Amino acid sequence: MRGHHHDLGGREEGPIDRREHPVSLYQQRADAMVMLLVGRGFYTLDEARRVAEWDLSEAEYREIPYYDRWLVQARHIMTERGHIAAADVEAAVHAARARAAADGDAALALPVAAIHSDHGDRRDHNDHDHGLDDDGARPLTEYEILEEALRELFIAKGFFTAADLQATVADTESRTPALGARFVARAWTDPRFFALALDDARAAAAELGIDMAKAVPTRAIANTPGRHHIVVCSLCSCYPRPLLGPPPAWYKSRAYRARTVIDPRGVLREFGTELPATTEVRVVDSTADLRYFVIPERPAGTAGWTPERLAELVTRDSMIGVGRARDPGSLAA
Repeated sequence: MRGHHHDLGGREEGPIDRREHPVSLYQQRADAMVMLLVGRGFYTLDEARRVAEWDLSEAEYREIPYYDRWLVQARHIMTERGHIAAADVEAAVHAARARAAADGDAALALPVAAIHSDHGDRRDHNDHDHGLDDDGARPLTEYEILEEALRELFIAKGFFTAADLQATVADTESRTPALGARFVARAWTDPRFFALALDDARAAAAELGIDMAKAVPTRAIANTPGRHHIVVCSLCSCYPRPLLGPPPAWYKSRAYRARTVIDPRGVLREFGTELPATTEVRVVDSTADLRYFVIPERPAGTAGWTPERLAELVTRDSMIGVGRARDPGSLAA
């Protein structure tokens, strides 16, 4: 029996769109707002998931893009909990729309209630960026208006400051796969660190100066010649952000979340990764309570390499498990 519409594992979907899509400024701010509100106890991730996965209809879940769902969640829960009033949100939205109109960026004239249900002309359902920008080159969307309204309202209510938001965005931008590559290179060259990484990834990261103190627990898993791991989040987009940064668009896509569970070798082939038939492929499903991070196999021919040089072989995709570490010959001499 299939589960709820948000439970995509095992459903039939088409090819994975592997294109990279940059995150726009308003999406970065939406992300940061949620992290601040949840981190300060105004609501929980479980509540946010309840709104996105159970309160939204299947059509809404499919059509509202990833970061825009977060805005809907924040508006709904903060109102539901009594932190803000619906009338305050409506006033903030109208003020934001008026500012946009005065600046020549008039948004879609949607009532506040429609922000929850009317999605406009969406080009895809895979949480892509939709060509959004922040320079006034085209009319703002209803979700950009909602982001500005909520941001101004939350700052006015004292839930966080503009500086808090800016610092959170900056911290997110500083989290890149280069951190994970350092982690892997150290594990490849230090048996004690490797053992610690498998036992307590947070403690291992701390030795490298990578702060994961407030992060969701993360488990490092090591690939071997006989076993290859591939990470997915079939329910949402759970991902080891402190080590890899925000997840790529394809990781959040319906096709990846659905097909990895039932056809991992097929998914690997789409990423150009062919494994011997004798290699066991093990799918690990990240959750809101536990994230997974792959330590790929160390390539042959790298004996004596420094951790800094080894890190150049480690790719984001190899730490998700859809790829392997680079061939040493790919690096310039």
